[in-house]
Amino acid sequence: MRREDLELLLRRDPCPRLRLHMTGGEVFEIEDPDSIVFGRSTVEILLPPGEREAILNILHIVWIELLQASA
Repeated sequence: MRREDLELLLRRDPCPRLRLHMTGGEVFEIEDPDSIVFGRSTVEILLPPGEREAILNILHIVWIELLQASA
């Protein structure tokens, strides 16, 4: 996966909900494009306190599933 590919999906209007599938089988959902912070080779998913947070290596994203658009 390339950072540019993920950025293009997050810039769509309306932005779709995305489900990231990782090499280890984990799945992460992105519902708000503003909840993403890109590093050089990582993407951090910012969630409300008390919920799961993650810093993902972009190279370990196997595929991205597009779900319905956010409301």
